[in-house]
Amino acid sequence: MYFDAVLLVRSSFIGAAVIVLISYLVPAFRSRFLDYGARSSTADQSSAEEEKRALLRSSGVASVLDSLAKIKVPHSWFTSFYAVSVGLSLLWVSVLPLRSHLRDVYLLDHRRPSMSITRTKLAWFLMLCQGVRRLAECLLLSEPSKSTMWAGHWLVGLFFYVGMSVAIWIEGVPALLKHEFSVHDLEIAFPDLQASIFLLLFLLASGIQHDCHAYLASLKKKSYNPKTSTTDYRFPDFPAFSICLTPHYLMECLIYLSLAGLAAPAGQWANATILCALAFVVTNLGVTAVGTRRWYARKFGKDAVKGRAAMIPYIL
Repeated sequence: MYFDAVLLVRSSFIGAAVIVLISYLVPAFRSRFLDYGARSSTADQSSAEEEKRALLRSSGVASVLDSLAKIKVPHSWFTSFYAVSVGLSLLWVSVLPLRSHLRDVYLLDHRRPSMSITRTKLAWFLMLCQGVRRLAECLLLSEPSKSTMWAGHWLVGLFFYVGMSVAIWIEGVPALLKHEFSVHDLEIAFPDLQASIFLLLFLLASGIQHDCHAYLASLKKKSYNPKTSTTDYRFPDFPAFSICLTPHYLMECLIYLSLAGLAAPAGQWANATILCALAFVVTNLGVTAVGTRRWYARKFGKDAVKGRAAMIPYIL
C-alpha cells in the first residue's frame, strides 16, 4: 500500500496549529486549556466573565469542558518530550539503513525533490543535539514543582516530537533508497554555503536559548520563598529579554527555521515539511507568549511590558 507520507506529516502539523489557534480564539477553551503553571492561577477575568455570559444557557457544555480541564498531569512531564525526541532519533538512525519499509510509506509522486544524504544526516544529528540539550536542561536546571498542565498539552507535545522525528528525514527518502550505507557515513562532510548559514543560525539560537533557560531557572531559585513555599516571581532583566518578553520562544522558532533551511531538498530554499512544523511552533508558542505578556502586565504592571513584543519584535 502506498500513500503520501510527506503530505500526511505536513497536514498533521498544520491541523494541530489550527486546533491551537481555535482554542485560543474561543474564550471557553482559552481559559480552561491554555493557561498553566503560574499563569493558570490568574486567568484573564474578562475572558472568564465573557465565557460565563456565553454559556449561561448551556451549562451542560460548560460542565463537560470543566471536567476535561480537570485532567491534569505534572508540569515536570515536559521532560518526556525530549526523552521521546532523543529515543526516536536514535531509533530512526538504527532502522533507516535497513530501508525495508521506506518504499511502502513514501509517496507516489517521485518528481518531488529529495534532500541530499549529507543534509539528511546533518539535520538528523542537529535534531538529536536539540533533544539531548533540552533533556539535559530539564534534568539539571529545573527544580521540583507542584505545577500542573492540562493533559492535552502533554499529548500535543508528544505528537509534535514524534512528528518531528519523522519530518527531519522524510524528504530525504529518495536519496536514502539509492544510498549504500557504509562506515564512511560516519565521516563528517563540510556543508555547502546555504547549509552552513543555517547551521550557524541553529548554533546561535541554541546558545541563546540555553542562556535564557539557565537564567530563568536561576531567577526562580532566587525568587523562591521557603517560609511560604511559594515563588515570588521577578521580572526578567537578562539582556536577551530586551528583544522580547519570551526570547527563549523566539529562539525555538529560529531553531526550527534553521532546520527547515538546512534540510532543504535540492533546488529549494527550505524544507516544506519542517516549515509546517515551524508553523505549529510559532502558533503554539505565540499563543503562550501572549498569555505570558498578559500575566507580566497583571503581575508587574502595564508599564513593565509597554512597547515590548510578546515573542516576535514588531509582529507579535
